[in-house]
Amino acid sequence: LDPAGYFVGYKAACSGAKDVEATNYLEKRFRSNPEWTCEEAIREAISALQSVLSEDFKASQIEVGVSTTEGGDRAFRVLTEDEVDAHLVAISERD
Repeated sequence: LDPAGYFVGYKAACSGAKDVEATNYLEKRFRSNPEWTCEEAIREAISALQSVLSEDFKASQIEVGVSTTEGGDRAFRVLTEDEVDAHLVAISERD
């Protein structure tokens, strides 16, 4: 569900500038490994942004929100700058 109320039936979806390119990127990555952990999903989302925008981010330049339904409880939280930085480091080491 995006802010305009549009929802899609994908495991990976995007909204905003270059949303089609980002959605395609995520769908291709998801097909090769359909069982992402939360950590992997966060890293793939950041990688999608970096790929379609052709930019390497610093932790202070992006915000990452995570929505979970663990144990039947629904929760949303925004990652701290240190958490985002840890994901950026893991992405750079992976690539």
